Amino acid sequence: MAIEFHFTPELHLKDGRVIRDLDDALSFAREQEARPGVDQRDEILHKIEHARRKEEAHAAAHSFLRWLEELEILE
Repeated sequence: MAIEFHFTPELHLKDGRVIRDLDDALSFAREQEARPGVDQRDEILHKIEHARRKEEAHAAAHSFLRWLEELEILE
């Protein structure tokens, strides 16, 4: 399990889902289909799953947020 990290403020997606922490982020990323050459899903999963320190969790959260912005699914 990834280190504890909470998004402040929470991330609200266009489909109504709310991402509160890295566990939510991990669940969301796992549900998405991989699109090779289109997005960074696998890299995001890897960063979240392997975050063991506060700095790694922060970097994983930042990468996840940028990925959501690329997908244009944030409220």
